[in-house]
Amino acid sequence: MHASAIRNLKSAFRNMNVLVFTSLFPNHEQPDFGVFVKHRVAALARLPDVDLRVVAPVPYFPKQLILPIAPTHWQRAARIKACELIDGLTVYHPRYLVTPKVGMSFYGRWMAGGAEALVRRLHAEQPFDLIDAHYVYPDGLAAVRLGQKLHLPVVITARGSDINLFSQMPLIRPLLRQALKSAAGVITVSEALKQRVVELGIDAEKIAVIRNGIDRTVFYPRDRSAARQKLGLDANAQLIVTVASLTANKGIDRLIDALALVARRHPDTDARLYVIGEGPARATLKARIAEHGLTGRVSLVGSRPQAELPEWYSAADLFCLASHREGCPNVVIEALACGTPVIASEVGGIGELITSPAYGRLVPAHQPPAEGFASCISEALKAHWDRGEIAAHGGARSWADVAAEIMRCYAQLDPLDEETK
Repeated sequence: MHASAIRNLKSAFRNMNVLVFTSLFPNHEQPDFGVFVKHRVAALARLPDVDLRVVAPVPYFPKQLILPIAPTHWQRAARIKACELIDGLTVYHPRYLVTPKVGMSFYGRWMAGGAEALVRRLHAEQPFDLIDAHYVYPDGLAAVRLGQKLHLPVVITARGSDINLFSQMPLIRPLLRQALKSAAGVITVSEALKQRVVELGIDAEKIAVIRNGIDRTVFYPRDRSAARQKLGLDANAQLIVTVASLTANKGIDRLIDALALVARRHPDTDARLYVIGEGPARATLKARIAEHGLTGRVSLVGSRPQAELPEWYSAADLFCLASHREGCPNVVIEALACGTPVIASEVGGIGELITSPAYGRLVPAHQPPAEGFASCISEALKAHWDRGEIAAHGGARSWADVAAEIMRCYAQLDPLDEETK
């Protein structure tokens, strides 16, 4: 297969029909989930002569079991519609089996099985030229299985934890490698992530690095005083903002510890931390805040709509991200585009975003994180920042730029080797 499919793809390059396959996509229950994938897909859809449909599988959960005692995420999954229209994109949500905490090595097979009938029907109605999969496992492996059955080339985009975390799992690592070797092309969102993919035995020539973009109509600098007034924030305090899920990987505890050090060393500094996001670590983080005596200075704001985030970025003196692992974090690009200097862990592709001290500071991995962030925060709060220069850097790359690079990647696809057919 694939050789003829790719020849057809190249000859029909000006009239492409793409199947986007990923579980990492918004739905009416989670409108901001995987929104960066939606932005890239929407930019592709706006190109002339590109037609695409989105298949975004969701875990199966019987509607009959939607009870108050059921976990919230399972209740949401059960309520998701089979098909919906999201920002002009037709999105299908086939169900697939997920067994929590066990059976992860079967998820790729189960996801493909749950989506196969739908994908075959859509392909029969209007044949696809290519499958564009996001997240290597289980999504990418499921897409490869579907592509082999329908004789379609597959491009897989690796985004972060699918490589950084899953590659450390003995049962999942070979499945990642299988998916990536079987794909006609691989995209990573940072050079650092590309190197991790190469370490899995994937030919570097097969991998394109295409970093995420920004919506300049949403993320741009607002007046700081007006933003603070709108959000009900202190006009004179030094405000630090982070946007992250409340999970161990995002390192919110590091920022709390760092703020405690700043408060102890500089008692006259009125620095306050606002944490935008939600997650399972809320109770633990709340206890840590109380332990440090920071109840009045650290606020767990909860999730906020993406449209509100530019106000938070613009209101802040600093944006911080203390993650243990990252791919190409959109929140860093968004903060920069709003003119806000960034203090972040030197992990993943973050160093590819903060390319100059004029845009922020990186906390080296070898430095104790609380100490590193405290030092950088103290220095940054005293520094003079050219927020216009920061915004120009952060907003330099639009989603339209990304879409153009994706199309060039499609056009350069090579037929697969015999061993990967």
